[in-house]
Amino acid sequence: MHARRNIPDDSVSSRVRSTADPPQVRDCRRLVATVANPTANLWTAPISDRIADERDVKPYPVPTVRALMPRFGEGSLFYLSSRGMGDGLWRYRDGKAQEVWNGADGALLEPPAVSFDGRHVAFVLRRKGKLRLHVETEDGTEPQAVAENLDVQGTACWSPDGRWLATGGTDAGGAGLFKVPVDGGPPVRLATGLALNPVWSPDGSVIAYAGPNVGEYAPLLAVRPDGTRIDLPAIKLHRDGERIRFLPNGRGLVFMQGQEESQDFWLLDIAARKSRTLTRLNNRSTTRTFDITRDSKQVVFDRLRENSDIVLIDLPASSNLSPQAR
Repeated sequence: MHARRNIPDDSVSSRVRSTADPPQVRDCRRLVATVANPTANLWTAPISDRIADERDVKPYPVPTVRALMPRFGEGSLFYLSSRGMGDGLWRYRDGKAQEVWNGADGALLEPPAVSFDGRHVAFVLRRKGKLRLHVETEDGTEPQAVAENLDVQGTACWSPDGRWLATGGTDAGGAGLFKVPVDGGPPVRLATGLALNPVWSPDGSVIAYAGPNVGEYAPLLAVRPDGTRIDLPAIKLHRDGERIRFLPNGRGLVFMQGQEESQDFWLLDIAARKSRTLTRLNNRSTTRTFDITRDSKQVVFDRLRENSDIVLIDLPASSNLSPQAR
């Protein structure tokens, strides 16, 4: 192996062309290849009266190399990570990381939903060609499927009392927002139309979610637990990712806004119908989702980057490859 460089994917094509220029190609003894090397890590930024920038952003350390889609429970942080067989669910507590769900048993593509008391988690698995909700305890025991007749879309969230899960999905009546009784029973439709990634307010009075896509964006919508619609300011969310979380102290809804590679955090006061900017960040990594620490003082978010390694390989002089094969 002659050389190895790490570069972002958006410049791979140009770098490959320049590396493959003569004389490497003429002597047919070197091969240029790219190897995917994606990264995913957790970061934190403060929630305060002033606007935070990149100087305020700090790593949020966990023991695993890969970490994304964070969700806090009581005393624990849950997140997705991988041992090479698809992302599974991990719990970080007291300085130790424990695998709660092994990605080899079904890769997770959505963030977990953690109950308010941190004792249970819900996540989405593909089973028999459909996406289904599964619930288990915080340490990965007592798994059970819920709402098996509902084809789930996006991630779910818990009611504060732990009796219900809210999720987007499709049943015989079409797409909608549903609340699902955890102990069994049919889902209850709260809204009709595409509904994704709901969040339930700590006082139990509001369920906010992303509505039907309009181009690259989806409107921020909200209902009461009985399905009564709540009028919100016109806020557009980027469609790729889970972009809203309530402050644990109940004083507002944090949302992400902006272009895919320049998402910032904002805080909406639902009662006053006013929002303010929390951050102005300029890192080009993609943020999929985030959560808020239990003291409501920090945003913890993931940053993903699709890097590639460019590798220049010296072929053996005795290679049997014909010039055409080379």
